[in-house]
Order: sequence, then structure tokens, then C-alpha cells
Amino acid sequence: MNTIGLFGVLAGSAVAIAFFLSSFFLGLKRREDPQNLWLGLILLAIGLRVGKSIFYFLLNDMAPFGLALGFLGLASIGPLVWMMVRHASGFRLENSWNFIIPVLGSVVCYIVSPSPWETYLYESATILMSIYLGFSWWYLVNSDKSIYNSWNRRILIMATGVLVALAYQHFADSMMDYAWGAIVAAVFLYWVFIQSFRFGVFPKGIAVTLPEQIVNQVRDAFENQKLFKEQGMNLQQFATKLEVPSYLVTRSVKQLYDRSFPETLNHFRVEEIKQMLLDPKKEHLKIESLAYDVGFVYPSAFYAAFKKYTGQTPTTYQKEASLLSA
Repeated sequence: MNTIGLFGVLAGSAVAIAFFLSSFFLGLKRREDPQNLWLGLILLAIGLRVGKSIFYFLLNDMAPFGLALGFLGLASIGPLVWMMVRHASGFRLENSWNFIIPVLGSVVCYIVSPSPWETYLYESATILMSIYLGFSWWYLVNSDKSIYNSWNRRILIMATGVLVALAYQHFADSMMDYAWGAIVAAVFLYWVFIQSFRFGVFPKGIAVTLPEQIVNQVRDAFENQKLFKEQGMNLQQFATKLEVPSYLVTRSVKQLYDRSFPETLNHFRVEEIKQMLLDPKKEHLKIESLAYDVGFVYPSAFYAAFKKYTGQTPTTYQKEASLLSA
């Protein structure tokens, strides 16, 4: 096997890892933390872009389709990283404009192939990716330091490394140079795969006896420190603040409250706002403002959670509680 063939095998394995991690985060891990939606989609997008080269050279008859998928992946990486860094809990209509270029560009790429326009489209998508990643770094560096040091930073490092590798490919003068770009991108995918073990992403096959100290630490964080009130709080941020592996946080929460982490987060937020709704000193405040104060980012998420845990709307709850106390 020649060097280019070896690089192809290594890059192909990295693409398989990207798709495996993507399916894992979009499936099992998404139930633990809604933000894993973005992480899964980022890995899928990178897998599509890195896999484009393999697809293009192995299945030349289907090159237009492979190029279109590769463009969709490349142009989507930046917007997806931006969504993740901003701690968006799910896809919302107001975010959809970020994905107009990836979708329309992939269609155009399929139509014009084969054509020199393919190169221009890919170069434009790479520039777009660099702009999004630049803003993402700026936002992350200027955010809370516990967020900066979290899993998000490692994903952003991976995306930036992939960007550098793909940008290098645009200047490649030979097939070997192009292959080097693919292998560098693959190295960053391997790195994230290794990091996922360090961060306790995969469930442990052997039962773990939870240390009492960690269980108490998690309880204190919810009941006394009230970390749930921090905007955009998620499992990884919570674990980072406590300096405890995320899987131990998840198991501690399950043991303490018999709920998943997101459910526990919303439960405590709803309990907090129930008290605020009955406080005469806060009667003049809007309910949405109170929801923001206890950690909810979107009003729709607050109303859905409140209805789930109380069976009532906040206004109905407030009125009925006032009548009972009269």
C-alpha cells in the first residue's frame, strides 16, 4: 500500500469515528443534554466534509452527489459550532437563516458539477466557516471561564484544526499535499474521540459505587448554590464547575432525584419560580422576566416545563394560589 492509500485508510477510519460519535450524541446522549444535538450535528458535518474526498475518488460516477454532501457538511460546520457555543438548547426557527447557504449551496454544487465553480463554492464555504469560528472563539473567550475550559473548547479546537487542514487543501499542488490535509483533519477527529473517554462520554460497563462526597457535592450545587439559575446551564458546564466527570454527575442526579439531569434542572427552576410567583414584592415583574432569572433562556421552554411539573400555566397557578391564601 502506498502512502496516499494509507492516508486514505486513516482518513476513512476517522470519518467512521465521526459518524459513530455523531449517532451516539444524537441518540443516547441527547436525552441527557439537549445541547448534544449540536455536537452530534457538528461531528456529522465534519464527517461529511472529510469523507467527501474519499467518496469523490472511489465513486467517481457519483462525484456530484459526493461534492454536494461535502459542501453541505463544510458550510454547516461554522453555524453549528456557533449554535453550540451560544448554548442553544435546540433548533429554533430564528436560527434557520444560518443554514440557508449550506442547503442552497449544496444544491448549486450538485447542479454545476463538474465545473470550476465547485472550487469557488468550496473556497467560499471555507471562508464562511472561518468567520463563524472566529466569532465562536471570541464569544467563548469572553464567556464564563468555566465554560471556556469545558468540552466546548475542545470541540472548537477540533473544528479550527479541521478548518486549517481544509484551507491547506485549497493550496495543495499535488495529490500528496491534498492527502496531508485530509490526514490532519482526521487527526483532530481521533483526538476528540480520545477526549470523549476522558470526559466520561461513554457509559461505563461496570457498576460504579458513587462516592458520598460527590453525591453531596451535586446536592449542594442544586439545593444551596443553585447553579441551575445560571443561564444556559448544561451537564458539561455543571460538571466542569464541580470538577466532577459528567457521567458521575448524571448518576448522582439520578440517585438523588430519580430524574435525568435536564429534568432535574427544570424541576428546580420551576420550584424556584413557584415561590417567586407568590412573592408580593415581585408582583410587578413579568413572568418571562422571572423565568429568565431562574435560568430559562426561552419563554417557550419555561412555559412547557412549568405546565409539565404543575399541570397549570404560571398565571393560573398564581391566581389559584392567591385565592387559597386569601
